[in-house]
Amino acid sequence: MRLADKVAIITGAASGIGRATALRFAQEGARVVVADINAAGGEQTVEQVKREGGEAAFIATNVGQEADLEEMVAFAVKTYGGLDILHNNAYWTEAKPLLDTTVDNWQRTLDVTLRPVFLASKLAVPHLRGRGGGVILNTASVHSIIGIRNFIAYQAAKGGVLSLTRALALELAPEIRVVAILPGPIDTPALGIDDKSAIGNLITATPLRRLGKPEEVAALAAFLASDEAAYITGTGIVIDGGFTTQ
Repeated sequence: MRLADKVAIITGAASGIGRATALRFAQEGARVVVADINAAGGEQTVEQVKREGGEAAFIATNVGQEADLEEMVAFAVKTYGGLDILHNNAYWTEAKPLLDTTVDNWQRTLDVTLRPVFLASKLAVPHLRGRGGGVILNTASVHSIIGIRNFIAYQAAKGGVLSLTRALALELAPEIRVVAILPGPIDTPALGIDDKSAIGNLITATPLRRLGKPEEVAALAAFLASDEAAYITGTGIVIDGGFTTQ
């Protein structure tokens, strides 16, 4: 198994890409800390991991609060004895154009989507180094590299995630690798699956003519977190069905 005996934290793991990644990491042998503000969803992720024979534990975490991030890292170390992988995956936003974007909307998007990547990484690094190195994965987005209307705050935050990934990779090499994952249109609750016309337009704009699956993103994350990706750091890997080729 690729991640045997590794300890991983995944934020935003109560649903979508985070849940799929928790399941895949556990299948690959990792012990997984499921961190999310959604306690019910987080516990469901843990239950599913355990039903499939994996090992996981949940901690309620508001990534916008520094104290919660401190408790999250401490919980992982106390529960499983160390830390090898940090996957910064949580985010928040509301889709709004410039003139409708309030200061509160802007700030909350950055506080939940970008700021925790910095804070959680800073908290995790001593423990990663304590195990001889490790991996930090950051969920960025195709929004990090192309412009999409009506996502002013989200564009800024996700662009920051990719830029921060590069900075962290330079500073933390060679012991710790830092890689961003840039999903395109993925079939998760966050995509607004109930809006059939919007989904149809996304599919039409995607060369592979379908939405991506959370499990496909999780498979990429498992590869990047493993020793098979030992020469990959400081970059973003796009997984978007060709969406950004046009």
